[in-house]
Amino acid sequence: MDEVREAVQDDEWFAVLTHRLPYDPAAPAVADRLQRCTSPAVVAAALADHGDGLLRQLAGQPTDRDWIADCGGPLGAVLVLAEVDAAASVLRSHVAAARAGLLADLVQDHSLVELADLLGVTRQALHKTLKNRGL
Repeated sequence: MDEVREAVQDDEWFAVLTHRLPYDPAAPAVADRLQRCTSPAVVAAALADHGDGLLRQLAGQPTDRDWIADCGGPLGAVLVLAEVDAAASVLRSHVAAARAGLLADLVQDHSLVELADLLGVTRQALHKTLKNRGL
């Protein structure tokens, strides 16, 4: 991780872009683009509220701050939303892996039909989830 920290060259950006770790070769370029428009604090705030404030402002709803201005304008807002999306994607991957692991454990004690019924999904959907995860 030290090489990532050196590549990003700023501890504040390194701390904000943790969803890009252990190493995403794009992290330094992402940090560079973001710092041209906004601050690590703004990106951290957008990540903390999952982009809701910025999305509300874009939808014309009242917000507690001018997110677009804080992002450095529309270009910065696009970059910040891209980071919210990247963080969400990482979370989705982790959740899917954890869910598949738990499902693999559950099929040891339950048939696919029974488990699908308990989960409220089709047997085919459950089978596909397990198959796609190599389980």
